[in-house]
Amino acid sequence: MDEPPPIPPDLDCEYEGRPFRHCTRCGETLLDDRSGYHVSKAYRKGECVMEYALCHHCRSAMMEEFSGESKQRLADYQDGHVHLDRGLEQCSVCGRSGEGLDDYVITGLCSWDRLQHALLICGDCAEGVQHLLSQPTKDTWRRFVDENFPGPPGEGVEPEIESLPALPVTVARS
Repeated sequence: MDEPPPIPPDLDCEYEGRPFRHCTRCGETLLDDRSGYHVSKAYRKGECVMEYALCHHCRSAMMEEFSGESKQRLADYQDGHVHLDRGLEQCSVCGRSGEGLDDYVITGLCSWDRLQHALLICGDCAEGVQHLLSQPTKDTWRRFVDENFPGPPGEGVEPEIESLPALPVTVARS
């Protein structure tokens, strides 16, 4: 069995200019989490507007807060529309080439310093996924943003709800 590839630089922390080292939510060291971690980055007009890493525990805890309705819809959508073999080169949903896209999300499931799985979702497809989310799930996401990306009102990181990169990747059914 082949060893998974190293985590590509595309999934590095833009702010620190190196791979993510700590979970955005709990602050624990990611490489110490044997169960893996999740990295997501959202781009608008070609610029990274939001990035975060979540340890397995925090990602699972946040997913538990999502409504059963949202989890079911997302799992069904993933089963019917998401191609998990396109990596970071093409949109996992529509197949559009990632080269030249201005609005998109990339995400990766990592273990230690290795990439287990990665995908790209173009802005149009990411926007379509948002319609699958219940208001309670959107509220959970807003709390995550408010708690982890502080800043004065109207300044700093103010991502739209479309910046919800974690959702379409291997959603557990409720």
